[in-house]
Amino acid sequence: MTGNECYRASLVVLGAGADSGEYYAQFALGALNQLLANSLREINAERVQQGEAAFSVPPCVNSLDEDVPAPEWLVRECFPYGLAALLCADDDKAMFNRAASEYAERLLLHCPAQFTAVQEMI
Repeated sequence: MTGNECYRASLVVLGAGADSGEYYAQFALGALNQLLANSLREINAERVQQGEAAFSVPPCVNSLDEDVPAPEWLVRECFPYGLAALLCADDDKAMFNRAASEYAERLLLHCPAQFTAVQEMI
């Protein structure tokens, strides 16, 4: 999924019309990169689960035309809500709360468990 596709999905969550979409477009790239940084734990959990090395720094996109460097389930299922929340944070607190809550609930539903070693207590 590209950054533009994710951005358009977030506009649907916001119920934004053409005028609002143009306003939010100026913030979309920065907000998407912030969302990637905020989701580093989940991105790395999936990478480790698949036997890949964890990122030491969050991935980023330089253009909304690029594919979002995160697991497809995360970008399709969660990011539209997270991006919508970041885009409307200053304008609509109720919408921010709704979108942020939906983002968090979807993360909990989809994020793989993080396994840790059990230490015996003596």
